[in-house]
Amino acid sequence: MKLIKDPTKLKSVINPSTFTKEEVDEISTLLLQELKKHGGIGLSANQIGINKRACVINVKEPLVLINPRVVEASKDTVAYVEQCLSLDKTMKKPVKTVRHKAFTLECDNLGTVLFSADIEDGKQWETSEEFFSDEGLLECVCAQHEIDHLNGILITDSSRRYTTTVTRVKKYGRNERVMVKLSDGSTEFMKYKKAEALLSAGAEIL
Repeated sequence: MKLIKDPTKLKSVINPSTFTKEEVDEISTLLLQELKKHGGIGLSANQIGINKRACVINVKEPLVLINPRVVEASKDTVAYVEQCLSLDKTMKKPVKTVRHKAFTLECDNLGTVLFSADIEDGKQWETSEEFFSDEGLLECVCAQHEIDHLNGILITDSSRRYTTTVTRVKKYGRNERVMVKLSDGSTEFMKYKKAEALLSAGAEIL
């Protein structure tokens, strides 16, 4: 299978359809094989030219979702930075997004599935590596990313971008740890009082 790299071919909404047991087994095997081949953590069927409402994510464990539909989502959100296998040639840099901290899916093959970032209020990560390797958060973000693909939404769409206007609304305590993107493109967790001094030099709070 060939991974679709043209964003214009990924803008259609993939509606639910009937799957036989054999089709579920076949597409599950195919999605897992293609995900492994392309080296990602998530892949939707329409990214490889199959117009069926199915996707796979592989963070904590491989999960194939058949006809997934969101039935509930939290009002609480979390900022993240995402990339996409299909957009690696058109994206100049990762895109900042806002995702639900938790949401519930109904799937034909798995029934009800809850995805949760499981972030306690005030939780702090010591490093950017710890933040981006948090499996609960990563799985929650990845699942929403793939559902977006099935709904014809890309992370480069303006509705998915995390604007600086939103990030600047939050007020930080002087000793609160924040994730900062430095002027050289690297990220680092540090106390806000240190980050504040770097903002004028091109740093950005994520």
